[in-house]
Amino acid sequence: MTKAELVDMVQRELDVSFALPSQLQPTEIERIIDQTSVWFYENYREAVETQYYIMKVEEFKKPEWHRSRTVTMPDCVVSVFECKEITGAGLLGTLDRDFADNKLIASEIYLSPFTGDSLVFRTAQYQFFDLTRAFFLEWIRYDYNRRTKKCKILGRDPARDVFFNTYVKIPEDKLYEDYYFMRYVTAKAKIALGRMLSFFDYNLMGGIKINASEIKAEGEAEVEKIETEIKDQDSADYFSIFY
Repeated sequence: MTKAELVDMVQRELDVSFALPSQLQPTEIERIIDQTSVWFYENYREAVETQYYIMKVEEFKKPEWHRSRTVTMPDCVVSVFECKEITGAGLLGTLDRDFADNKLIASEIYLSPFTGDSLVFRTAQYQFFDLTRAFFLEWIRYDYNRRTKKCKILGRDPARDVFFNTYVKIPEDKLYEDYYFMRYVTAKAKIALGRMLSFFDYNLMGGIKINASEIKAEGEAEVEKIETEIKDQDSADYFSIFY
């Protein structure tokens, strides 16, 4: 769906398919769409997807990097949630570099028998898994600012190629097709329309009066409902209790 198609859809709902003479200007609806896009990219998990980036170690030896110790990420990057050094080749007989220890863990968990003292065996095995992490990737301290798109490397200089695990924005036309996005933009447009109509008092032909407060209240209720549903989707999958 293009932005123009989304604007037309919102206008048809605001004027109830041309039944009402009042509607927002297309530029105002486009402004609402742009503002809503920023909120969705930062708060809605379906508006982003995982993307990997690798920066060669040679880049960290240049004077330009040492002056600020920052890596400028592409504009599509919303957040960086992992920053690691890529260390060595695979340890499972493969020549590729492993981004994680999933191969080793999977082979041990699914191929090893659950016999003998399972508790002792699993405790020792998981300690071994923790030890093997050092042979795959080494975590690097960093700080990412989503406004400037700069990822600052903290502490020592990287000695190997660096792997960035990021969330990037999905294409705008795909975001516009999302149900929550369409309803959220429409609800925000209803609030703007109700606000505009409440600035002055007038009657339509036949003495009919538009209830601006009802339109605004309907939009506010839908915005609150959508925000609650989006936040509920990101609830914690587990919790810890300490005594």
